[in-house]
Amino acid sequence: MREIVIHVEDMKCAGCEATLRKKLLTLNGVYDARANFKNGAVLLSVNSGFQISAADKAIRELGYTPADQGVADA
Repeated sequence: MREIVIHVEDMKCAGCEATLRKKLLTLNGVYDARANFKNGAVLLSVNSGFQISAADKAIRELGYTPADQGVADA
């Protein structure tokens, strides 16, 4: 399992966090999703079937801008 941090622009409130979390949890390979509007980041716990491009697309579909991401082994 890996953890991926995606920095997201335009997250302004707890409602934004909930919206992103709900959408990202529907993606293949995502086990957990935590968003934090204060630091402008989403932390995803994913397996090997996860595609970062799917997360980028989902974030953009919601009207947010993914800035960059980092990967760390869990």
